[in-house]
Amino acid sequence: MFGRGYVKEGDKKAAEYIRNEFKKTGLSFFNNDGFQKLSYPVNTFPGKMEAAINGKKIIPGIDFFVQAKSNSCKGTFPVVYYNANTLRYADSLNWFKKQNFSDKFILVDRSGTSNKDTLEKLNLMRANPMKARGLIFIDEKVSWNVSTKKADFVAITIAKKCVNEKIQNFSIDVETEFNEKHETQNVIAYIQGKSKPDSFIVFTAHYDHLGGIGDTLFIPGANDNASGVSMLLNLAAYYKKNQPEYSIAFIAFTGEEAGLLGSFHYVENPMFSLNKIKILFNLDLVGTGDDGIMLVNGAVFKKEFEQIKNLNEQKKYFPKVNARGEAANSDHYPFYAKGVIGFFIYTQGGVSEYHNPFDKAETLPLTKYKELFSLLTDYIGMISGK
Repeated sequence: MFGRGYVKEGDKKAAEYIRNEFKKTGLSFFNNDGFQKLSYPVNTFPGKMEAAINGKKIIPGIDFFVQAKSNSCKGTFPVVYYNANTLRYADSLNWFKKQNFSDKFILVDRSGTSNKDTLEKLNLMRANPMKARGLIFIDEKVSWNVSTKKADFVAITIAKKCVNEKIQNFSIDVETEFNEKHETQNVIAYIQGKSKPDSFIVFTAHYDHLGGIGDTLFIPGANDNASGVSMLLNLAAYYKKNQPEYSIAFIAFTGEEAGLLGSFHYVENPMFSLNKIKILFNLDLVGTGDDGIMLVNGAVFKKEFEQIKNLNEQKKYFPKVNARGEAANSDHYPFYAKGVIGFFIYTQGGVSEYHNPFDKAETLPLTKYKELFSLLTDYIGMISGK
């Protein structure tokens, strides 16, 4: 599925796979095909992503990433450094403001800078106020994301380990393609409850990820969030064999990486009234668990959090169940903003690969995967009076 993104129809293939799994399990759909269609703009990378520092080739996905909002760019360009000293000395800053950087790259050098005000000023360069052909940033690790916009310049993030000398010139060949209306879909199914069919428990997980670049490089997204979709499918299979008291809806969202677009679309176009949701669990990044689990909104919905925490203490599934306040960081949030009681659960500890080629199934330990499954099903049983 090539990272379940925007190259090689990865998200479409993933949606069809999930729908087929729901069908095989015997779930029902709210409409004819189980899909809820939507569209949004997205910047894609269907071709090359190549770069070199002072003539030495660096590897995409490992040594560098072209930032998601970037435009296409090809050529070799001189590099000018912009750092704390530039801001400190008026003459230097004035020199920068007078230059034409349309054929140059500016390297925004934040190394050795800890002053908060200075860092904020350096970060303003992300908007490219000096109209450079490109920008370069140095970070400890490189990661990628998704953008629904396209800039008129290119921005690069390079891993710090690759910069062993002053960058005199930077070579790049990257191809981008902006799709103003990428057509995609949420996948939605349900099981009708025995005694309380008009009240729903909802499990959600986003299936989309960052996708790929050209023909070979893609970001697998095993933990983020194939792990959550896997849990969603396992819960669906369990409840099909063990009919729940409440109806249970299973929603696999698209567009999470692009800004929770699938879940925001759903709450504006729900398949059943949101006020019928008793509780929602959003599963995202659930492939570890060595250090416990975190419940976003745990500090908001204290009664439900304490119930889950106490249940865990009885069964000793996790070393700790932690609580956070509200956060718009996954697909629970649009529901929460509409008044639904809901939690975003993610596991803690273990591998930490994120938005890079190393978040892959082969190295994802699933340390407490079964324990999370048991905690969720135990809790649903408890609130169902079983």
